[in-house]
Amino acid sequence: MDRNWMLEKGALCRTDGQPLTAEDALRAGEALGRMKPGGAVGAGRADSPAAKALLLAAESGVLEKGGALWGFGGCFESQFSYCCGRSGADFGIFADFSGELRLVSAGGMPLSCEEEKRFLQNMEEPGRKGRRGGWGNQVSMGSLRELYPIELIKAAETSLAGLRACVKCPNPVIRGLMEDAMEKLGCRLTEGGLTLQISGDGRDVSVYDRVQDYIFTDRVLFLVCLDLFQRGQDAAVPSSAPLALEGAAALYGRKVFRYEDGFPSRTNQKARALGSRQLFLRDGPMLGLRLLSILRRSGGSLSQLEQRLPRYGRVSRMVPSPVTEAAVLAFPLGELRVRPAKNGKFAFLSAEAGDMETAEELCRMGEEKLAGGRGLS
Repeated sequence: MDRNWMLEKGALCRTDGQPLTAEDALRAGEALGRMKPGGAVGAGRADSPAAKALLLAAESGVLEKGGALWGFGGCFESQFSYCCGRSGADFGIFADFSGELRLVSAGGMPLSCEEEKRFLQNMEEPGRKGRRGGWGNQVSMGSLRELYPIELIKAAETSLAGLRACVKCPNPVIRGLMEDAMEKLGCRLTEGGLTLQISGDGRDVSVYDRVQDYIFTDRVLFLVCLDLFQRGQDAAVPSSAPLALEGAAALYGRKVFRYEDGFPSRTNQKARALGSRQLFLRDGPMLGLRLLSILRRSGGSLSQLEQRLPRYGRVSRMVPSPVTEAAVLAFPLGELRVRPAKNGKFAFLSAEAGDMETAEELCRMGEEKLAGGRGLS
């Protein structure tokens, strides 16, 4: 059966490539409201006309299906995930600045593969007529946003006295929260030292200084996980996180649990339980502060810290392919992943191996398979 909608890393998209409409948003709210009858759905949005309009429609769909709606108001995406986890919502729906709808599961975690499948099935089913009575209730929980700065400071764990750093982010709200937290922790805000580059949605963070080139999000995550292993703790990461994490954890007798983020995972349930408590591994500002804390405790430089990481290579590209579902293929020397793009005509292909050359070869092999219409199997 041809699908009218798809999910790309938690974002709802139309398969015809057109922007979401209010009718799509209403249907998404209805589909989410049917995921757990009587359950609670958290709702938040960015500050744009498109986000406001789409969220209103989605909220109406949730309420029409009898779900409880917990409104967090205007926020950024990682802050919204925090609110979902803190409130205990069963699911969440967020309207971003450009008018995309993003879905999360309990704890602010990504939807599992099974939840994605159920949601899309609900989206494709014909709409049912409304009924008298049985509507859900809406509760304002915007005050939860005010707890996020407290959690942000707690993510650092230690004082940042003696460090110099600055924050760059296209979202002035995130930049302001980060600078306030860093000042309270004793970090001197100035250019010329470390620079934290945070994405506008608050999900990703990269770090660099005058000596060290960019350390991108996957390697920042690796450094923070490595610190957890050294301190006797396990880590919960998305299934798309670096494969080399398992080997690093084993050196310290610890484990890595992977939760589904569009790709299947054998440790999904354990990872979700742990991941809901390790918000700092899923939140860009918190991840950045945790890295600053590690630098403060180690007393070393960013380049010295980066040298602790094992060698691995990752390659990604977009290729023409009408794939409809994400897939993972393991090889002795690495792993190949593919997931559909928004327009349904292309796919994102990524490979990871012990070095860049092998990763490039795996990616090239996957591209040839997809170009031949054979899939990755």
